[in-house]
Amino acid sequence: MNVARKQLNTIKIFHAKLLDTLKRLQNDLANNYNQDIERLKLEQELLKAEVEVELAKLKKEKIQIGSDLKIEVKSSNDNINKENISTVKTIANDNTDVKKNNQPFKTEKKQKKNNAAVPAKSTVTTPVDFGRLDLRVAKILSASKHPNADALYVETIDVGEEKPRNVVSGLVKFVPLEAMSNRMVVLLCNLKPSKIRGVLSEAMVMCASSPENVEILEPPPGSVPGDYINVAGYTRSPDKVLKVFEEIALDLKTDENLQATYKGIPWTVADKGAVVAKSLKDVKIK
Repeated sequence: MNVARKQLNTIKIFHAKLLDTLKRLQNDLANNYNQDIERLKLEQELLKAEVEVELAKLKKEKIQIGSDLKIEVKSSNDNINKENISTVKTIANDNTDVKKNNQPFKTEKKQKKNNAAVPAKSTVTTPVDFGRLDLRVAKILSASKHPNADALYVETIDVGEEKPRNVVSGLVKFVPLEAMSNRMVVLLCNLKPSKIRGVLSEAMVMCASSPENVEILEPPPGSVPGDYINVAGYTRSPDKVLKVFEEIALDLKTDENLQATYKGIPWTVADKGAVVAKSLKDVKIK
């Protein structure tokens, strides 16, 4: 009888532990789901802003092309009119000469000069690599919650320019507000400025990112706002407006030593050291 009771108690304890484990798993799944939803919302807002800018640009280009066509047609008409006037004058002069000299009337066909073919401009293809990123050391001066989005921060960031930049980041789930201000970061400065939920964002704070966690990358000690981020073997030649970040980002990740790398080569600040993550190894950077 005692053996049966002991077995029953053991089963009850095991059952309680099993229920507790299931609850923890359910909570973890719910948290991961919420994080993914917030990340997708942020990416959707960024894509929407980029599409709107591109549509506006296309509309403007169409208007410009239409204006150019009108100018070309007008120029062509002017040339035709000038040629007609010239031809009339030639015929009049020829008729006068016929009357004076009693010679047969002759007309000469006007020959058109063919413009020399303009050689096509040679296009130089810029390699899609790290050199096209404008990455600089920066300092977050202040941060606050986004007025229209619970998962977003709005930061004022000094990047060594005449005035600070305004930046929106989806870091509420991963970094406490009190840990956002007065810290050094790496900023991607040549993204197209866009509004995210009604607030202008002029750059992106670079982070090491896994499905479970996100960490802000840390510049080496002694870095100051405006210092350039370099990778050995790649010449720094940033685009004015970067449009190939997603392609370059495929080769951005942290290594076993927590260093930020491009194709396995560390990001560095000249004479100061490497950019690192706090704890995330072998994860993507974005």
